Amino acid sequence: MSPNRPGGRFDRSLKCPYRISPMKQPALPGSLEKKQESRDAQKVLRCFESRLKPLGFKRTKPSFFVRPGKYVLEFVHVHKFSSAPSLRVHFGARIRSDDFSGSHLNGPCSDGIAEPGNPDRRRYDFDYTTSEESWEQCAEAMLQCVLDEGSRWFATLEDRGVLLSANSPLSATAIDALRRELEQPSSAWVSEATRRALGWGKDH
Repeated sequence: MSPNRPGGRFDRSLKCPYRISPMKQPALPGSLEKKQESRDAQKVLRCFESRLKPLGFKRTKPSFFVRPGKYVLEFVHVHKFSSAPSLRVHFGARIRSDDFSGSHLNGPCSDGIAEPGNPDRRRYDFDYTTSEESWEQCAEAMLQCVLDEGSRWFATLEDRGVLLSANSPLSATAIDALRRELEQPSSAWVSEATRRALGWGKDH
């Protein structure tokens, strides 16, 4: 059984734990069912987008929602599992002038958050079906994850001491970029790497 599929116990060897699924035949790539899954996922994301907008997030790429923070760009990334109509939410933060090519998925992810009082059970499940009701329910559940988990984590990033500490979620190159921005505020421009990674540019 593949650990990529949500729906079973935690694999604790992974930084962001996935659940190992029960036996179920996934939709085949290119099949009508798989294409329907993808279309429905986009409908969920549109519902999610409308819920995130009041929080200051803008959908900059199909699966990225970004807003400016005090020192970082805060973002929510949504991943669709390839083997099921199910989604995962991941939080991240990026220094504007960082030249690293990746997106920095350096925050909590929904798969790694256990149910209070039951550490072997995942708290969040973002499954959906072909119904509009399920799209709305899935988007609402993801919003709740942002409000309960993401907002708490993003709030810690308003402290430069946290960002520059040994336990910072930022990489060494991102910390260096932040130090430059703090020393020379004029250097806090959005790098080309950030534009490519997050879709965040001059118009935002």
